[in-house]
Amino acid sequence: MKIGFSTLACPGWDLRTVVAKAAEFGFSGVEIRGLGGRLDLTSLPELAGNPESTRQLFAAAEVDLVCLSTSCTLDSKDRRKVARAREELCETIDLASRLGCPFVRMFPGEKQSGDTRESALARIGAELGKIAPYAGEKRVTVLVQNAGDFANSADLWFLCDYVSHPGIKACWNLATAMLQLDRPTVSLPRLGSRIGMVHVCDAEFDDQGFMRGGYRMLGEGNVEVGRAIELLRGMCYDGYLMFEWPRLWEPSLADAETVLPAAASFLKERVAEKQAVLTAYKGDKKKPLFKAKPGEAAGSRA
Repeated sequence: MKIGFSTLACPGWDLRTVVAKAAEFGFSGVEIRGLGGRLDLTSLPELAGNPESTRQLFAAAEVDLVCLSTSCTLDSKDRRKVARAREELCETIDLASRLGCPFVRMFPGEKQSGDTRESALARIGAELGKIAPYAGEKRVTVLVQNAGDFANSADLWFLCDYVSHPGIKACWNLATAMLQLDRPTVSLPRLGSRIGMVHVCDAEFDDQGFMRGGYRMLGEGNVEVGRAIELLRGMCYDGYLMFEWPRLWEPSLADAETVLPAAASFLKERVAEKQAVLTAYKGDKKKPLFKAKPGEAAGSRA
């Protein structure tokens, strides 16, 4: 597994600072969710102005540009709105392709008036099915993150299975899943190979799924980050653990210079932990199970 961070943590940094700090703090990759407070990535000169120069910037620092994250949803019943959303998503896919970025992230959205959960998911799945071949042609994978009305693993599994295309995978946010009481022991095995990226952050939740006291430094809340990493290791997941610290939305949170080095250290330690060897045997498994009878060679019984 590799570790990265989202630029939500550092809304005031320009791209060069983001890349330099990622290398300095020991992160392997970066997810771009806005720069300098601007969220429309396709209009940012730092990304779209000279894609080759941007690729060289990341390559020189040995940092991956992992994901371009959008606010796109495909939930609307209005054909014009959903067509505009598809167009925006395709523009971001184009940019990701030019930058050599493997992922573009989006949200599933909300139920609309008159929707059942099933009808809304089927409509969103049908729209994703129109996007998937285009993303595949561009060698980009669209990640659908658990959020809004579709924050649990069963919903994301449905969408990925509905489309059944390598161009669509899940971005699984561990903290958002806590709002649904969707624990890693259930959600991660359910999604399995459909997981393209994992968002990691920490907070304190009560037993009803309500957040108490806001976001916390990794290890200080009750999101089961360590357990999730154990499970992902057991699934042979080798993708990114992307640290998310939403300082863009909550300026009162600790600044990036404080939180990012601590997050990198926490995640590296958890990823490097050796998993205990599991065995049903206690003691020497080669020891004979039965005592030999007089005159019978030990271990001769089948």
